[in-house]
Amino acid sequence: MNLSIIVFSRGRSLQLNAYLESLLKFSDVKQNMISVLYSEVENISYDKVMKSRPDVKWIKETCFEDNLKCLIKTAETYIMFGCDDVVFTNYFSINKAIERLELNPDIFGFSMRLGENIKPYPKKMETDKELMVWEWKGCTEAHYNYPWELDCTLYRKEDVLRLTAEEKNEIKNPNYFEAMINAENRNRRITRKCMAAWKKSCAIVITVNRVQDTHPNDFDDCMATDIYALDKLYNDTDNTLDIDKIARKGNSKVHVGAEYFILRKRRKEFSKKYIIGRNIKNAALRLGRFKKRVIRYVERRYYGSGGYKGKLNILTPEETLKLLKTEKVSFLRYGDGEIAIMLGKSIPFQEYDAELSARLRELLNLSDADIKIGLPYYYINPVRNLNKYVESFAGSLAQQRHFLLKACDRNVTYIDTCITQMYQTYEKYDFKEYYKQMQSLLENKDVTVICGEKILDKLTYNALDVCNSTDYIYAESRNAYAGYEELLKTALRTDKSRLICIVLGPTAKVLAYDLHKEGYQAWDMGHYFKDYDAYMRNAERTDKEIMDFYRPD
Repeated sequence: MNLSIIVFSRGRSLQLNAYLESLLKFSDVKQNMISVLYSEVENISYDKVMKSRPDVKWIKETCFEDNLKCLIKTAETYIMFGCDDVVFTNYFSINKAIERLELNPDIFGFSMRLGENIKPYPKKMETDKELMVWEWKGCTEAHYNYPWELDCTLYRKEDVLRLTAEEKNEIKNPNYFEAMINAENRNRRITRKCMAAWKKSCAIVITVNRVQDTHPNDFDDCMATDIYALDKLYNDTDNTLDIDKIARKGNSKVHVGAEYFILRKRRKEFSKKYIIGRNIKNAALRLGRFKKRVIRYVERRYYGSGGYKGKLNILTPEETLKLLKTEKVSFLRYGDGEIAIMLGKSIPFQEYDAELSARLRELLNLSDADIKIGLPYYYINPVRNLNKYVESFAGSLAQQRHFLLKACDRNVTYIDTCITQMYQTYEKYDFKEYYKQMQSLLENKDVTVICGEKILDKLTYNALDVCNSTDYIYAESRNAYAGYEELLKTALRTDKSRLICIVLGPTAKVLAYDLHKEGYQAWDMGHYFKDYDAYMRNAERTDKEIMDFYRPD
């Protein structure tokens, strides 16, 4: 059998044991086909599970990307990835899955976690006695339109090699490896149009803890299932997951919670009665927050009905664009990140800095005619054509609205912050005309871009191509304000005939102002270059895609 199984594990010895036990029980896989790439966590031991599976190849993680690429390079013709929170629940033949891939070159992957019990499933699919095949391209059903995952899907080595070699971003851990294929690029990067699965799913993912800090995956926290508690259960009391009872429960979802976390040696804190009790307690806590929810509801209704409309003088996007075309001004823009800094909080781009916070507050009420301050128009004025994600976000901004109403000068005319991120903000808009006008502001200009290193390198469409010339000054992508004085000195060496475009989070606001005072025209461009690229690619704007868009590069 030309198969390699590559399993990822971090600090989950008990769960990894269940993965291996259930895989070997419910399939024709042999131990010597399996490689486990494990990441040690202090005070958690893998010795016991390693001794129980001596024919498995165990690789201690040193550099995830290097270890991963080595495993892929030396793998057999077919690869199935695995994660340690998976438990297999029904028998399957990996050999038959391989045969199906060999017979049909259109099939990209063969999933062990999907099946007709995982609903809703695609209406258009081919089925036989054991298998189902469907086109993932154009499919709208969750999981079935997700061709690349690491739980338990079989792929061709040649496809995995190509996709991994093409990836330009660092692959820091399994989350990054899975995220290299996403809704924006999968149609382009994956050429095979179909997926296959057994008619009944053969695996579940029990989501009772999280071991990576980089991606906030949801999990069921109603039991004491942190990795240290589970390590003691496995290594100290010889407790294990009861894979037979788990298999008998059946499932209609891929991801399941604590009710599937069944131990062979029963413990009170893992019993059904305990779980129900914890859920009741959590429900009581939720009821205790009812007052806050009511307040939020009233706030949302008040905002949506126009209760704040006009209380700050903020230009519409159209008015903002007209101003930028007719007046030679510098501008800087405020959003929820800058408000967070001013309120003493840290954000992904910038840790809280008292000096930065004070400067942001100072600049909020500038009345200089040659430099404009941006606030999001929709923060104060309800807008009907926002996309659903931003519309929901807008209704939850009570703290930000009240801060702005208190801190801003109502005699100042503000421009719209969202002028640099229209595609991510609006559902329907004359984007073609908008980008034509925005690009005309850059056309034939000599531009110096100040940004984090490499953050613009992965864009397919470069808005700066219309410029006469472009050069770059690089700063730290995160916590840029820590090196502000040196950055300002470097920027001041730029010829004053050049337009300065800054992409640097909250630090961009201070830098735009300081450069303006020295005689430069400086624009805080925020997400514009990414936004232009997303528009040109006709990128999806689901909640997840928009959230990913705003995450630090």
